[in-house]
Amino acid sequence: MTTTLQNSVGVAVGKFNPPHLGHVHLVRTAAAQVNHLFVLLAADPDQTIPGDVRAGWLLDAAPENVTILVTPDDLPAANAPWAARALEVLPTTPDMAFTSETWGPGWAAAMGAGHVAIDVPRAVVPISASRIRADVRGHFHWLVPAARAALARRIVVVGAESTGKTSLARELARSCGTAWVPEYGRWYWEGRRHLADQAWDSDEFLRVAATHHQVEKDLARRAVGGLVIADTDALVTAVWHRRYMGFDLPVLQELALRQRPDLYLICEPDFAWVQDGTRESSDHRRAMHRLTVELVAASGVPFGLVSGTRAERQARASRLIEEVAVFDPLT
Repeated sequence: MTTTLQNSVGVAVGKFNPPHLGHVHLVRTAAAQVNHLFVLLAADPDQTIPGDVRAGWLLDAAPENVTILVTPDDLPAANAPWAARALEVLPTTPDMAFTSETWGPGWAAAMGAGHVAIDVPRAVVPISASRIRADVRGHFHWLVPAARAALARRIVVVGAESTGKTSLARELARSCGTAWVPEYGRWYWEGRRHLADQAWDSDEFLRVAATHHQVEKDLARRAVGGLVIADTDALVTAVWHRRYMGFDLPVLQELALRQRPDLYLICEPDFAWVQDGTRESSDHRRAMHRLTVELVAASGVPFGLVSGTRAERQARASRLIEEVAVFDPLT
């Protein structure tokens, strides 16, 4: 059983480049033993991920009694200078220092603090930041959730109704072992389609696009292998807005541009149109497909058309995904 010292202050230090679940274990274990924990995050401008971004990702997974302070990574890797830095930037002298490193006791002693070692052999969470930096995609599941959401490659499957986009999105996510984002607009439509008044307004389309994007961000926190697959996005919502409202909505199109994915997969209408009780007609399907291709091409996002049998579509889509799902090693 862990006992928290009354009014005690703890400190931990590291680059957290990038923040991973081992860091979360360190921070949560330490925070449970003190009244307040300060985390010093050492940042170098040459690192791929800025220090303030890493701090935000780590804080997202930290308890409420944690404060993260970003400090320049400009000192020798020795206990005395980093003890002096901690005493300089902390608002009070720490009672305890928490590390997962063999140098931890010396650093704590230089500050006049006690030391608690947490998972030094990396037995509880068997990962290191250096391993992640060398192979980001292979170790993506070890990243903190906010880092996964920010770094995941976004693959969006689009197309007119009855083109197999939902099935393809689901199957791609399952084959990649990652999360996929169902179409929120379909849920919204199911909730209103029984009403006598079927008139739409532009605000509904904006809220559909914004909510779908929020669901995507939430599910991207569970991304595996650096990928999250989405069934439609704001660009598709803009297509439907033109279809039902008869004009373009600039704010919706701007939203689509701000949410640009890494790849669009456009499903071709190359099989028989299927009525599921809510769809319009095969003629509308062809017109919607042309408009979708037009807007995707204008977005500047890489895209590919997928057609043929279910197996052929998945094979083609998988090849296109591999071309964009490349992560350079981090520094």
